[in-house]
Parts: sequence; C-alpha cells; structure tokens
Amino acid sequence: MTASAKTVSITHYGQEFIPYARDVVSAAARAVSFTVQERDLTGTLRIGTIESIMTASFGEILPLYHEHCPHVNTQLVEGDTKTLSDMLMHNEVDLIYTLDDMGYDAQRIKLFECPQEIVIVASPKHPFAAAKQLKLADLVNEPFVLMPQFNSYRHQFDMELAHQKLSIRPFLELESTSMVMQLLEHNPYLSVLPRYTARRRAEEGRLVILPVADCHMEQWSQLVHHRDKVLTPQIRAMVSCIAQVENIPLHLGD
Repeated sequence: MTASAKTVSITHYGQEFIPYARDVVSAAARAVSFTVQERDLTGTLRIGTIESIMTASFGEILPLYHEHCPHVNTQLVEGDTKTLSDMLMHNEVDLIYTLDDMGYDAQRIKLFECPQEIVIVASPKHPFAAAKQLKLADLVNEPFVLMPQFNSYRHQFDMELAHQKLSIRPFLELESTSMVMQLLEHNPYLSVLPRYTARRRAEEGRLVILPVADCHMEQWSQLVHHRDKVLTPQIRAMVSCIAQVENIPLHLGD
C-alpha cells in the first residue's frame, strides 16, 4: 500500500493479493455457517432496492427473513438503479435487487435475473377496462399517470411510443408506484407498471391490465452483489428468502 498527503492506494502486489484475501475471508464465513444456526446470527444486513420491488415483494421477504434470522438488523434502502449500483460499488449496501438493464460489469455478480413484463394498467372505472383488445394508438388521448422519465420502464414505454411514432403526455408524474395504484383505483386513469406490482390488485379487481396487442415490454429483475463481497451466512439467508418468495430455483455454491 502506498500513501500520499491526500490519498491511499493499493500497489500492484496488493491488487494481486486481494483475491487470496477474499478467499480466506470467504472460507472463514463458510466455517461460521457450519457452527452457528441462522437464528443465532447477528450483525447488520443492508439491501438496496427500487420502490416497485419494495412495494410488491419485501412485505413478504422481510418477515420471512426475520423468522430465520431474528437477531440480524436489516436495513432496506430505496433508490433508483444507478444510485443503488453506486452504493454497491462503494460497499454501502450488501445486495441490490432491482429492475433494469444494468449491462455487464465485471465488478457485479448476478445471483439471478428474471424477465418481468411491463404492462399498461387502468382503473376499473375507465371505459377501456372491459376491452377485449386494444392498440397503443387507442390510448394516446387518455389521462396517464406515469413515473418520471429517468425511470427504467417509463423510458421503455417512451421508446415503444417513439417506435410507433406516437406520443403521450401524462398529466401527472410520480415516483411512487403505491400512489399511482391508489389513484387508479379511484379515478379513470391509465399507467405503466411492472406486472408484478399490479398483479395482486388486478386479481382483486382493483386494477385492470389492458390487452394492448401491439405493445410488448419486458425488463429483467436482478439480484446483484459486488465481486469482492463475501457471501456471509446473513447474506445467504436473505438470498434464499428472496428466491423463496419470488419462486426462483437457486443454489448458492461456495
């Protein structure tokens, strides 16, 4: 390691030593997992996620994790994918669970990724709620409540509109999927959301997923950790809980 008045940097030999050090720490963590039961684990676990996944899934994930690891302090951080990715790179969170195309980065390891359909949803009060088939052009003059433009699935929706040479100007933009769904339940509006977010309300008849024949959108949910992050028993237990709730077959190797 070298140091100056303002900075500290790792030498070339230090960089070469990092993988060996990581293996030693990982082996120690695995040894702990053989001697300590999940219910006896302590410490703090930090998870970053986006608002739509937090709303749709963590209401089930967190109680399940607490049942397995009652003495671990869990900190759930909500943000957009870029912010969460930066936090991961700076070791400010242990895992991120997000929806986006993060691209390839050798520093990030995907534990799993799953395709997620993006759908156009409507209030049951909207005239289109009973439609059997629609086209995207049918919707351009309807009142839309959308996420901000930096949102990944809003961006994908805008791209689909542009591809069809259409435009929609929402009368309201919100960062909260919960608020969007609450507004749609009681007012004749439309919006664009991941199916996993709208599914439960649609099954209960509180929202309607519109059958738009010429608009197919998809993104990927991803559970990611930093390459240098040791998967401690606390982290492994959380990964298992997420996979169980999301019904994703997953085997964590050594």
